[in-house]
Amino acid sequence: MFLRFESPREQIALPYASLVQLTLKLDSTALELAFVTHRVTVAGHSLEVLYAAVAEAQARVVRTLATEFTGATWPPSYQAIVRSIRIEPLESLDQRGR
Repeated sequence: MFLRFESPREQIALPYASLVQLTLKLDSTALELAFVTHRVTVAGHSLEVLYAAVAEAQARVVRTLATEFTGATWPPSYQAIVRSIRIEPLESLDQRGR
C-alpha cells in the first residue's frame, strides 16, 4: 500500500511499510513523515486530521490545495488544508551534511 504526495512541482508514491516516524507540530501547521528513503514535510492548517489518517494507514493521497483561501474563507468541507509539500530524498540530505 502506497501513500501518494502531489504538488504542482512533483509527485511521488511511497510505501506505508517504509514509514518509520510521523510527527505533528503542536499547532497542527506542519506534519513530518520520515520514510526509509525520503523525508516529507507537509505544511498547512488543521493537519491533525491528516496525522490521524496517516497514523491509521487510511490516507491514500496528500495534495496541495489548488485554490488559495484565507482563514476567514476556508470552506467548511475542508478539514485539513495542505499549502505545501516538500519531498527530500535522504541521500541528498546526507550529502549536504558532508
